[in-house]
Parts: sequence; structure tokens; C-alpha cells
Amino acid sequence: MVLSYVLIGAALSPSIYLNRVILTLLAYFLGLGLSAHALNELHARHWGDALRKSELEILFVVPFVAAMLIAAYGIIVLYAASGVLTSLVLLAFVSLESFFLFAYNTDRWSGIFHSDMSFAFSWAALPTVISYFVNASTIGIVAVLVALAMAATAGIEINLSRWCKDIRRKNPLTEMQFADGTKSNLDAAHLIAKPEKSLKLIVVAVDLVGVGLTLHKLLS
Repeated sequence: MVLSYVLIGAALSPSIYLNRVILTLLAYFLGLGLSAHALNELHARHWGDALRKSELEILFVVPFVAAMLIAAYGIIVLYAASGVLTSLVLLAFVSLESFFLFAYNTDRWSGIFHSDMSFAFSWAALPTVISYFVNASTIGIVAVLVALAMAATAGIEINLSRWCKDIRRKNPLTEMQFADGTKSNLDAAHLIAKPEKSLKLIVVAVDLVGVGLTLHKLLS
């Protein structure tokens, strides 16, 4: 979904530069797709012993450094094209995204930044705005509104995902009792079946919007 937000932001821009879009996609794939997940796994094991600590550290450091090098190159490119102010704005965006990468995935500051709001902001709104800015060298009201809408889709995604995971991790569910005393045989798989289907549909919808808008922009 993060990569789709990048495509959506770029497609909204009055101007679109294919090389900038590709580099932004690559930076987010390395930074949030690989590095952030490895960092999260280092602090809260979700994959069991699939990867050793040393392997996770490599998976965190190498992609993060590569993403920062891409960001540095982007700052230089924007400086050459639009001046120092534009490059400084991009530097601020990169710093903000990097902050959330560490704050969200390490539960620092009593976990205040490990929240649904932080997730929606850093994994949806920021990628949309940053991708728009990288291509347009400015930020418009349309980009902000669409970024908020994308944050809402990420909010729906994380809420459904957390709820399904919580149900799956708890003791097996055997029945559900209603207020009138009637009971229904219901296991966890059936309880989360529709929310998980909705979760998949949200991902598909965002991906299709991202690809569709990008193709429309490039072909029109």
C-alpha cells in the first residue's frame, strides 16, 4: 500500500518525472518495506526464529542506508532544479519519515508514537505528500486532501489488521452469546473471515487506484 500511495501522490502532481517516481518507490521499498519491518522484528518478534538477530540487523541497516543515499540524491536533484528551499523541504520530509521509522518500530517514549494515527500519518499521508512534492516541488491543497484520504484507508487497514490478529492470538473461540441468551457456535476463523476479506479489498482498491492514476498520467 505504501508504494501505491507513492504512485497516487506522483499522479496528482501537475508534472511527473518517471525517474523521480522510480527512485521514490525504491526508497520507500527499502526504507519502509524492508528496514522498518526488520527494525520492528528486532524489538518485537513476530516471525519467530525465521531470521537471526544478525540477519535482521543487516536487513535493517543496509536498506536504510540505501534509502538515505537515494534521499540524498533526490535532495541534490531538487536543489539543482528548484533551489535550496525546495531541497530543504525534502530534507525535512525525509527527516520526519525517518523519525517515525524509528519511533514507531522501537516503541520509544512509552510507545506514544506506536499508534494507529502515527501509522496512518507516516505510512500513508507522508508518502503521498512527499511523492507529490518530489514531482511538483510544491504542496497543493489537493495533495493534502488526498493524503488525508489515504491516511484514512491506512487507518481502516491497521484497525482491521490489529483486530484480526488479536482474535487469532487469543484462546480459541467456541461460541458467542447474545443479550437474549441465545448462543451461536462460532470459531475465530469465521469471526474474522469478513474483516480479513475487507482488509484484502482495501489493499486491492488502493493498489488499483495507484496504478490506474499513474497510467492515466503517463499515457494522457
